[in-house]
Amino acid sequence: MNDTRTIRARIHDSALKRVTRTFAATLADIFAETLQNARRAGATRVNVVLGEHERDSGPTVTVLDDGQGIADPGVLLSFGENGWSGELVEREDAAGMGMLSLARRGCAVSSRPRAPGDAPGWQVDLAPEHFAGDAAAEVRPEVGAPYPHGTAVRFPAGETETDDKIRGALEAAAVHYPLPVYWGRADRSPRDAEALPRRAFLDGAVHVERWRGLVFGIFRNRPRRFALNDPDVNFHGLTVAVRLPSVESVGGAHWSVAADIEDCPELEFVLPARKEAVETPFLAEMREAARHAIYRALAVDPDPRPSFADWKRARRAGIEIESPPAELCPWRSAVADIDHWHEPPKLQAIGTDALLVAADPEPPEAQAFRRAAERSGVAHRLFEPDRRLEGFGWYDAIPRLADIRTEITADGRTHTLDNLSGPERTSGPATPLPERPEAIRIHAIVRGTEGAQRTLDLLTDLAFAGEAWTWVEDARPLVTADSALDPHELAGLLYDAYFSPSDDADADSWERQRIEFEREALHLATRLLVSDDEARRRSIADAVERELFWLIPRERGADIAVRNGRVNVTLGKPAAEAAS
Repeated sequence: MNDTRTIRARIHDSALKRVTRTFAATLADIFAETLQNARRAGATRVNVVLGEHERDSGPTVTVLDDGQGIADPGVLLSFGENGWSGELVEREDAAGMGMLSLARRGCAVSSRPRAPGDAPGWQVDLAPEHFAGDAAAEVRPEVGAPYPHGTAVRFPAGETETDDKIRGALEAAAVHYPLPVYWGRADRSPRDAEALPRRAFLDGAVHVERWRGLVFGIFRNRPRRFALNDPDVNFHGLTVAVRLPSVESVGGAHWSVAADIEDCPELEFVLPARKEAVETPFLAEMREAARHAIYRALAVDPDPRPSFADWKRARRAGIEIESPPAELCPWRSAVADIDHWHEPPKLQAIGTDALLVAADPEPPEAQAFRRAAERSGVAHRLFEPDRRLEGFGWYDAIPRLADIRTEITADGRTHTLDNLSGPERTSGPATPLPERPEAIRIHAIVRGTEGAQRTLDLLTDLAFAGEAWTWVEDARPLVTADSALDPHELAGLLYDAYFSPSDDADADSWERQRIEFEREALHLATRLLVSDDEARRRSIADAVERELFWLIPRERGADIAVRNGRVNVTLGKPAAEAAS
């Protein structure tokens, strides 16, 4: 017995019932499809007219073109069929399903086909049940159809689709559209219609080249609206994100590419809405070609600064890009506040004694190391590593500062910072402070390219013991007895090393946390560098200045005395009485 049989693709009736869900029926969908239909019909312009509000709904919108018109109204409900030429269908992969963007709303279509003499016009009203095949739509003669030829599509706007929203959606659809689009109102003369702004999709490109029916445009630091989802391909006014590559130069420039479609049937989009590309071998080739176009733009740029990976990849493609000069960003010590923004350092030429800070010290250690490097005169030699440059000879030859170790000498004995014992500061700023050490030495381990290792010894006056990412009350600053540090300088270093504000829902504002931290840091620094009494005196003075100054008459002043829990305030005499 032979069980072999054949099957053939078919469309079930239940699929027809769901056609109203083929498109989201947004204004963006509708304008995209109606404008594309007008272009394919050979129109020279498109007029969009805002009509009067209908009962219980928004206004009507009419999209009118002067194209070749529709000879057979049946194609409106014959999904997958259209009146375009076979060449156009092949070239643009025209799906013949654009009218489904109106299936959920319904619409009225009137058209007059281009023909010798005066061809009769017609009109048909299409409701959702017509698109779903539940009812037949009646086609009527229409003397008011576009003349001498063309098509008009009228549809209702939704209740929440205001005039401004309708215009905004149309402007977005028209900005890169190849034909002029005019915006007008039914209660005004057609002569008052406004030409909507248009802009070439590749406007601002610094380099342009053609490839297999596409035009690539290369941009340097092009502003991005949606980050990774910015549209980068223009299909005759319909823009799509296909994730073309971009290149970051070492100097900070961002190189991106966009493509205009001229005639590229190999690039396939997901139908019917064309909101994303189909992942095909051609798309992979296109992305690689786009990357090479960026490389060619870099090759003619006077200051390209490619990463080693891009430089090498370009060479494999036969594209010679100048390698970057021996410049790096100076090293900047880390701060505890991850939200603290400061302008990044600019690239700077490196000397023959340059060092890469490959170690990643936490903020307290980084702040102490920065001070040690400045005091020892080596800060200008320190540069940030940049892994994008690994592979270039000049970069690979720079020695790396691989580790930082701190030693403390106190009471004639030397300890590593990690093993240093001392009072734990867990009960507020009044707890005992560690003794000021006799000496602090930081050993920076430097490794060369051939594996050689040496130590850079830095004598300094400051280190931070204890845990990172803590509050000031738990910080343990160690300052040598001979240090010339000022309390405000130390308070600033404490701030950079430890201030990391809480973002809990019940936490104070960032500003309030900063003020409180700075107050406690200055109190701690004053206690350590001056005396407990001086720290208290300055803290009291700061509190009075911060909280009470506005209450004290400037011309009189006040004396405040606190004894045995009682506060006595004596106001000075007015200036006139004091003078007499």
